[in-house]
Amino acid sequence: MHKYVPISAAKSHDLEFYTRVLIAVALCGLCVGAPFAIYHLVWGNPLFSMLLTPVIIMQSLSLYLLRKRGFNPWIALFLAVMQMSVTVIIHMQMGLIGSYWIFASAVANYYIVDRYPALIINVIACLASALLAFDSADIAFRFSAAFGMINVFLFAFSAQLEKKNLELDRMLTIDPLTRAGNRTALEEALRRVKSQYTRAHIPATVIMLDLDNFKKINDSQGHTTGDQILRNLSLLIQSRLRPTDRLFRFGGEEFIVITENTSMNQAAYLAEDIRKIIEADGGLTISAGLAELRADESTDELINRADRALYKAKSMGRNWVCFDPLQDGRSSGAAVTG
Repeated sequence: MHKYVPISAAKSHDLEFYTRVLIAVALCGLCVGAPFAIYHLVWGNPLFSMLLTPVIIMQSLSLYLLRKRGFNPWIALFLAVMQMSVTVIIHMQMGLIGSYWIFASAVANYYIVDRYPALIINVIACLASALLAFDSADIAFRFSAAFGMINVFLFAFSAQLEKKNLELDRMLTIDPLTRAGNRTALEEALRRVKSQYTRAHIPATVIMLDLDNFKKINDSQGHTTGDQILRNLSLLIQSRLRPTDRLFRFGGEEFIVITENTSMNQAAYLAEDIRKIIEADGGLTISAGLAELRADESTDELINRADRALYKAKSMGRNWVCFDPLQDGRSSGAAVTG
């Protein structure tokens, strides 16, 4: 059983997808709802026009907010509840002939909100329609059975789709050798910490790690041994990380740790602990370079500063942890230990 991941916790590229889906649903609702509202108003049924008007207004507002600010789960939830509520009222007014709108709204809910809220909204709508919109208990039962089957299918499909998306995401963001994050995942994480710093001034520090003399190991012991060493190195590093820290393979024997909500001094202790753990495990050593995120730089500049600090550690004889030479205005690299 895979872990349930709500839309609100989705990654930025997934949120872009959900935004486009919600825009499509809102546009569809407008294209259908507005003509029906006008039709009923002209042909002497203002009640339906009054019922459809708040949905049309909400869909129009949703489109505006989605274009300006992106996906918002609360807007999606409010839209799902409102359109289903109006649909149930229309069903009560029109009787059996209005039941097909319930099915259309039920399908739309699985597109714009998480499957659990969608199921709850649809079950409540089904109960309300079955109890209030039908004169015949037999027809109400048939309607409920068909509506229930559709929701079972939709819920199961949504769960399987989420599972496949998670598997695909792991394939696209996990390094197959070390099981650390790959460059794609690193770029996503860097964008997130940069956004957090811009919005809320939450600090973040990058630790760039490089296994010392790895080329000699590959040349003398072979690539199979080298691959196993890299796998063990990844496990050792991750054993020391906190839940908020993430490890990424930057390339070859280089790794990057992103420490969120962490200052330079706190990250320096973490880097030193990692250095000691690796040295004690099998005689291998690593060099590390640290750089704390600044307001006036891009994520590429942050990585470049960490790389300069790593180069400083290497030039001092390896097995050192160093700050970025330009961090906090210092003119030379500051060695933590070695």
